[in-house]
Amino acid sequence: MTDLQTFLSVDDALERILGGFAPLPAQDIPLAQALGLVAAEDVRARDNVPGFDNSAYDGYAVQAGDIAQASEASPARLRVVDEIPAGRVSQVTLQPGQAARIMTGAPVPAGADTVVAFEDTDRTDWGYLGTDPASSKSDRRVVAVLEQADMGENVRPAGGDIQAGSVVIEAGRRLGPAEIGVLGSVGVTTVRAHPRATAAIVPTGDEIVEIDAGIRAGQVRNSNAWALEAATRTLGAEPHRLPITGDTVEALQAALTTGAESDVIVTIGGVSMGDFDLVTNVLGSEGRMDFWQINMRPGKPLAFGRVHDTPVIGLPGNPVSSMVCFALFVRPALLRLMGHRDLTHPRVQAVAGERLRSAPGKRTFLRVQVQRVNGQLVCTSAGDQSSYRMSSLVAGNGLAVLLEDQTVEPGELVDVLALDSQALLQL
Repeated sequence: MTDLQTFLSVDDALERILGGFAPLPAQDIPLAQALGLVAAEDVRARDNVPGFDNSAYDGYAVQAGDIAQASEASPARLRVVDEIPAGRVSQVTLQPGQAARIMTGAPVPAGADTVVAFEDTDRTDWGYLGTDPASSKSDRRVVAVLEQADMGENVRPAGGDIQAGSVVIEAGRRLGPAEIGVLGSVGVTTVRAHPRATAAIVPTGDEIVEIDAGIRAGQVRNSNAWALEAATRTLGAEPHRLPITGDTVEALQAALTTGAESDVIVTIGGVSMGDFDLVTNVLGSEGRMDFWQINMRPGKPLAFGRVHDTPVIGLPGNPVSSMVCFALFVRPALLRLMGHRDLTHPRVQAVAGERLRSAPGKRTFLRVQVQRVNGQLVCTSAGDQSSYRMSSLVAGNGLAVLLEDQTVEPGELVDVLALDSQALLQL
């Protein structure tokens, strides 16, 4: 165990933590459960997509040479010899001077090389009722094409989107809705991917009570664990929020034994230097732990190591400190477990709308509100920066990152961690 007075920079602490994590072994994951996971190997297409030449519009399949001179003043009149809905393969081979009425997605018949949209015709041919293209009624079916079209126009060629044998998903790619759709289009039902990381969240302290409990003076609701559970789930990981652990060695030992069944244990509170900060003592005796103080605000105390061969990250108990340390240290660790390659938190640059100043000698993360003003992003303080003020994380949508002893004057640029990345990145 290292000296409790060891001070680390944010960057050094993150480097040490990430050194203790590696991607979880890949598994064959059913496609329905793969959303948000990371592919562990390249996936190749089994088939062409589309698998056949098909029509991009409702219209008529034709030979381009028949309509090369077509215009409204001089239409090209073609005999309609078939009608092809989606899902039906025509048995007709189109000859010069012929057309086939065709619906979007339907296979283009043999002999045709172009599709003319309904809008470019008079659409006055008879509805095809018979089965014999040579019948007298079908002989009377004629369509007037009013516009010329180039060969291949409005035809989706086989393999035009994806060619059989090509890589459709590369190893390391996160599987979002579009990736799931692509895999489904080539017949993939299971994908080799890194599984969801599991995180045991262990709230500690005799003063903590559940959020639905009646509260007395001196007690605090278990909001931290609920917030960290939500933050974990947002990443695509699987949180296991354990019961509140009281300030006894036996209770904490039991919680750590249960938590070790997960891929990582995240404790809340008890890593400072107080008389009842048992997490420091128990983690140190039960496992191989480092206890640090980080040159940052909020979130100075932090623990990292292993208990029962499971990685442990011990977060401070103040709610804002806990959330900020989760964003900086737990989030990238969970992402690495799940095979992500980009572990950096989403950031934007914004113009300071007021003077922003770091705490002396500390990397400082100020809760700010970012808005778009006259076409540029502008950030201002979200209010009181005390580490117990969880409401300021709701009032703000980002964390302005100020280096040690840095002052940002109004109008200067500042990096902002996007707490709500979707909302902030869409401003």
